[in-house]
Amino acid sequence: MPDGLFGGVETHWREMGQGPLPVLAVHCSLAHGGAWEGLAAKVGDLATIRAFDLPGHGGSAEWDGVTPYQDVACAMARDLMGEGPVHLLGHSFGATVALRLAVEAPERIASLTLIETVFFSVVRADAPEMAGGDGNDRPFMQALDRGDHETAARVFHAEWGDGRSWEEMSDRQRAGLTRRIPLIGAVQRSNNGDPGGMLAERRLERLTVPTLLIEGAESPASMAVIHDGLERRIPDTTRAVIPGAAHMAPITHPGPVGEVVRQFWSGVSG
Repeated sequence: MPDGLFGGVETHWREMGQGPLPVLAVHCSLAHGGAWEGLAAKVGDLATIRAFDLPGHGGSAEWDGVTPYQDVACAMARDLMGEGPVHLLGHSFGATVALRLAVEAPERIASLTLIETVFFSVVRADAPEMAGGDGNDRPFMQALDRGDHETAARVFHAEWGDGRSWEEMSDRQRAGLTRRIPLIGAVQRSNNGDPGGMLAERRLERLTVPTLLIEGAESPASMAVIHDGLERRIPDTTRAVIPGAAHMAPITHPGPVGEVVRQFWSGVSG
């Protein structure tokens, strides 16, 4: 698809599938819109998925380094949603973007699918013994703050990667992850905040959008805590756990994830 200006950012986007349901997909950090191809192949007869590249990812322009990263991502998504209600689909950081959009404009959302939602503020609220402060004291942020980008990349990949070891990746892949790892610092600060007062103002409890929560059975323990908390707060919630999958479930296990998503979308679309 041709690029366009969305949310003030030169944005690359693509469409996958030819089904009747309009879907806007927000990918995880360090990926791009093409990361949804495997899932789209499983649901393409049911939905047309519009997937865009976040700032500093894929073919989109770089992040300006000043505006809060999630604010920019939300502005892009708002412009890409179109006129009618859309089904929102988000993975990891993209799930936090989708959640915020649904809270702020539920009338524009037909359904909300959140995969591995890294909204760590829920952990601090519900299980403070697991949280470790505001997230800035974790090894990843410590390495990033001292400018040791390779160590930061190694730490991040070990916890949130696709199951491969650092050594199993190619030199090009390791270099690319290391080069872009400062973006994760910006994302993590958003994930450890409370954008839009979703928790402090109890806005999740007033969310009426049908919501699907998906996590990998092998994901870090914090993911179950986050989805437990979202399930308690969001009234109309469906939950699914993908056996054998970890944080990158929509990429590593597109078949099982696609089946769960298909069943959910079929139900909410009548």
